[in-house]
Amino acid sequence: MDDLHLLTNFHPQLVPAVTELVIAELLYLQYMDPKEPIYLYINSTGTTRDDGETVGMESEGFAIYDAMMQLKNEIQTVAVGAAIGQACLLLAAGKKGRRFMMPHAKAMIQQPRVPSSGLMPASDVLIRAKEVVTNRDTLVKLLSRHTGNSIETVADLMKRPFYMDSTRAKDFGVIDKILWRGQEKIMADAASPEEWDRIAGVKVIDGM
Repeated sequence: MDDLHLLTNFHPQLVPAVTELVIAELLYLQYMDPKEPIYLYINSTGTTRDDGETVGMESEGFAIYDAMMQLKNEIQTVAVGAAIGQACLLLAAGKKGRRFMMPHAKAMIQQPRVPSSGLMPASDVLIRAKEVVTNRDTLVKLLSRHTGNSIETVADLMKRPFYMDSTRAKDFGVIDKILWRGQEKIMADAASPEEWDRIAGVKVIDGM
């Protein structure tokens, strides 16, 4: 049987309907052949919209993550657009060595946000805020596990939105390879900014 493919270039937010569909497709593909790899193509802003407005609970991302961890199939992940927040976790959670990113895709990790409280009583707002902190700590631990960075490093970077292009995502451990034929060799052969300065005879003054 040919390799199995699951396209998650969905309505780009992780909302319940999307989560249910993705998990159902993952389980179906495992049923079809539990030995073939599944390719998970990711283009998602996670549980937020492009403007940062929360549209889904963090549990949506965790639900897909748990399903990925339970499958017998090898999960290979590919970022084809954006992998923001929980979507970045799903990208990093793929099989080590088989996590990919298109050259102009973007990844970003950020703290979960408190959903709109509306006319909710103050005590309920506090309960929600505590749940967001719990979700943040869980996200930090999982990202630390899959990227190889310390919990302290991930937590510190997540204090503010941390954007990564494909090269930075690879350096940070979110992915293993950039899907641009020949790009990695070109980047490896390119001189560093410091080397360019040395060749040009430019001397950098400390503190400038």
